[in-house]
Amino acid sequence: MLIHAIIMAAFVWCLTSVGPMWLKWSLHQGAPLIAGLINGIILGDIAYGLTFGATVMMVFMGVAVIGGAIPSDTCLAGYVGVTVSMMAGVDPSMGVTVSATLGALGAAARPLLMTLNSFWVHRADKYAAEGNTKAMARIDVWGPVALCFVLYFIPSFIVIYFGAPVLDAIMAVIPDWLLTGMGVVGKLLPALGLAMLMQLLFKRSLIPFFIFGFVMSAYLGLGIIPIAITGAGFALMHYMYNAKKGAN
Repeated sequence: MLIHAIIMAAFVWCLTSVGPMWLKWSLHQGAPLIAGLINGIILGDIAYGLTFGATVMMVFMGVAVIGGAIPSDTCLAGYVGVTVSMMAGVDPSMGVTVSATLGALGAAARPLLMTLNSFWVHRADKYAAEGNTKAMARIDVWGPVALCFVLYFIPSFIVIYFGAPVLDAIMAVIPDWLLTGMGVVGKLLPALGLAMLMQLLFKRSLIPFFIFGFVMSAYLGLGIIPIAITGAGFALMHYMYNAKKGAN
């Protein structure tokens, strides 16, 4: 558990500091889906990790980062929320609630990070006035990295290392009716995420894909992974058809 906690906290630290933005957002390395895959590899159950990560990912699919303002921290939701929930062995729908809560807390903590980082800017101004370009470069690079270590690595490690046993103990004493209610909330949140995504990307030509996915889930009883694979195939076919149509 110690090594597991260190690895996942290190991912949080890297993705919030030294990791370039294109790695976190364009390649979705900070996404819950990737966090679920990594946890699945560590725990030796990749299917469980992918299912868990995909379930949590649906909550954040419609999250848009505009001007640096984030409505929810997907990195904390994924690499901390998913990790804690998977280590406790809870149902993915229950993990959604945990991850969404941590994501909201991460978004609230983001302004604190940006405010404290202004200290390094003033130090860099001082070094620039002295003509000390090497010190200015060091403070601009390593200052924010060190601050992210304090604000992200340490809290993430503590939450993961001590949070999983606590969550496991809490789940053991929570009454069934409350667990049922939390499970319902956990299943509603992905629907909210998909609704946000549809609001951003809605086109009449995409309605059939929504219908296919609904039928596959509600009536055929397929899981997230086969639906995602089938959806990727449909999306590729749609892209190829439109590209061919445009070429003609």
